Amino acid sequence: MIFTTAQWKELADGKFFIGAAPIGPTELGHNDRYVFALPARYNYAYPEGYQKVEKILENHPLEAIEVK
Repeated sequence: MIFTTAQWKELADGKFFIGAAPIGPTELGHNDRYVFALPARYNYAYPEGYQKVEKILENHPLEAIEVK
């Protein structure tokens, strides 16, 4: 998911919601303009390979570059 920083703040402030999950998306990384996030239930059904995804995410693999 990609949000502007203003949208991310509004989401955090409860001004709108994404989906029916009781928690919001998880930030993967950000730059001055955008926040990159995973949906709250991206692995809800425990699809094949989800453990590999979890291991990759533990190392914070996303590095958002600054937009000029």
